[in-house]
Amino acid sequence: MEQNTKNVDKNIALCHECLLSLLKYFHTLCISNNIKYTLEAGTMLGAAREKGFIPWDDDADVSLVRNEYNKLIDILKNETLPDEIGLYFPEEKNDFFDFTARLYYKAKKIRSDEETTNHYDALYSYATLDIFVMDNIPKNAIKKNVYILLQKFTYGLAMSKRHKITAKKYAIHERIAVFFLSFIGKFISLKSICNLHNKFSILYQNQDTGLLYCTTWSPIFSTYTYDSNYYKTYHLTPFEDTEFYIIDAYDEVLTIGYGDWRKPVKTHDHNNVIQNI
Repeated sequence: MEQNTKNVDKNIALCHECLLSLLKYFHTLCISNNIKYTLEAGTMLGAAREKGFIPWDDDADVSLVRNEYNKLIDILKNETLPDEIGLYFPEEKNDFFDFTARLYYKAKKIRSDEETTNHYDALYSYATLDIFVMDNIPKNAIKKNVYILLQKFTYGLAMSKRHKITAKKYAIHERIAVFFLSFIGKFISLKSICNLHNKFSILYQNQDTGLLYCTTWSPIFSTYTYDSNYYKTYHLTPFEDTEFYIIDAYDEVLTIGYGDWRKPVKTHDHNNVIQNI
């Protein structure tokens, strides 16, 4: 057990090293192309509280509002990436984890268990940078609920491309919905489902609704909506041995996601990080 713990600690250190390289590349790419981004989720939390990575975090997160995201994706699709960095678009794959585009550090493997190496193009064998997009969502309760329902609908269809669905994670009514939608999804290509999801996500792109929602993470976070003003001003903040951008309103956003975010609470372990190094 002690040896395993040492290996996990070494792998987390290696993972953070790879993630930092991904973030530096991403930051440079955005700066050189005048693209606004912010650290997001656990990486935003790490920047605000730790001035670097949370000790147990094993991925990196950034987000962009839709117009900035579109510029970034156009550039990434035409960019010659460094040899050590790969690009993952779910619409170009045969199996589905979620709708999030990712960069991954393919030069160094950090996991070797069957779950990560045999599925999703072995994406999770490597350190990954998740690139989230924030879309306009209406404030009107009915329109908002319809919008979220469309998100759940396309996610359910895409679950037909999962290598495994863990039914016990869901309530009875959710199991019925997942079974029904994943059955229908078997007859639709993942690319078509992703295109449908994208069309639903940008329904209000040309309207200033005053509210944002992340359309590329799991719809289990459907209650997480943000004042669009939170994502209008940014500043550089210290992170490990460098600086990255973070929104000025990070306190408000972190409070929505984590409550009292200043108090460290370990959220998960890394028993899956088993690659000996």
